[in-house]
Amino acid sequence: MTIRLDDRRRAALEAVLPAIAAFKQEFGRDISPDFIAELYAARELDLQLVDGSCAPGFDATDSNGKRYQIKCRDAGTRQVDFNNFEFDYLVLVNLDGAYGLAGIWRVPVDAVRRLTIFRAKFRKHQALQVRLKAAAQ
Repeated sequence: MTIRLDDRRRAALEAVLPAIAAFKQEFGRDISPDFIAELYAARELDLQLVDGSCAPGFDATDSNGKRYQIKCRDAGTRQVDFNNFEFDYLVLVNLDGAYGLAGIWRVPVDAVRRLTIFRAKFRKHQALQVRLKAAAQ
């Protein structure tokens, strides 16, 4: 597939650049679906995001010090991968096509452990998204 930068696309690019720059200046990170999901989780669950874009094991904490791993997945994605279980809760976030919040689920780590299978080929633990949602609080 090729993308031609015609006048309409050029105008769309020029219109969005100031917003992207303002976002990066405000948050210190590039805009991405994963980070948008983290912001929704922080807003909805009153969480504090940890500094940096890649803390080992968790992305946010609550006022009691509980650790939250936030995963953004398309609703049609079957598997959710985990490298470790160094968190107290998983927050699974689905976004809609306009980056709006389509759904959010909080799952205790013990339920996540029960639902995952270690896949040696990928060196990751994997769980079906539908099962994680069913186990959510």
